[in-house]
Amino acid sequence: MTTDLHNLTGAYVLDALSTAERVVFEQHLADCPACRTEVDELSEVAVHLAIAVPPLPAAGMKERVLADIRARPQRRLDDALGQTQLLPALDALGRTDIMPALNGLSDNHFPPPRREWIIRVAVGVAAAVAVVAVLITGLTMVGGEHGGDVVAADQVRDARDAVTRNGVLTVADGAATAVFSASVGKVVVTTTGLPTPDNEHGYQLWTIPADGTPRSAGMMHVSGGRAELTADLAQDTALLAITAEPSNGSVQPTTPIVARIPLN
Repeated sequence: MTTDLHNLTGAYVLDALSTAERVVFEQHLADCPACRTEVDELSEVAVHLAIAVPPLPAAGMKERVLADIRARPQRRLDDALGQTQLLPALDALGRTDIMPALNGLSDNHFPPPRREWIIRVAVGVAAAVAVVAVLITGLTMVGGEHGGDVVAADQVRDARDAVTRNGVLTVADGAATAVFSASVGKVVVTTTGLPTPDNEHGYQLWTIPADGTPRSAGMMHVSGGRAELTADLAQDTALLAITAEPSNGSVQPTTPIVARIPLN
């Protein structure tokens, strides 16, 4: 698969390119003023974010979070019947539909074209800072690994045994697609048309086997009206489901399904 060199500015700034890719991109950089300008802008943002100091979590946070998880009643997804009924949403607030944070927001909220990579770098570095803070306190958040990098996605899409499955959105007009490869052991899930969440919420991907027990695959990366994630895929996965959750992820789905993709 041919990669658009204009889209590699962010990966170049973050030193995420292979040696061969870096050589090709630097040759391109010498002849592309637009990419040189974007690299300069991204470098400045990355430096500021890299030196940001994460706040230390309050004492006892781990114990309070674990106690809250144990106190919440949990119910299992009924995949065997093909239902979209999920766990009660945030019982304390009495919400059983998708959180109000998603209501009324535009499905086509795109950032300015030349600033898109700045936003992506900011989100990526901020996520790394958050992970450092979590490791300091020993608190492990449930949500799966962020495997949505370009290289992993290309490996899945280019695999000889790559299979594509289409799904449906349950809350908006749009598309949901999964490309998976047994040899690579990963799946690339992409949706378009979902409402853009606010800063405190996002979309979480779940892999569901035949027994209906949801397993978190991680929080999806959202840009405008597009959400995507490359994640590990267990061989027994029968259904992929997406729900709207708090931005740091949930241990179980807490809102109705917004997208579902059967794999069988």
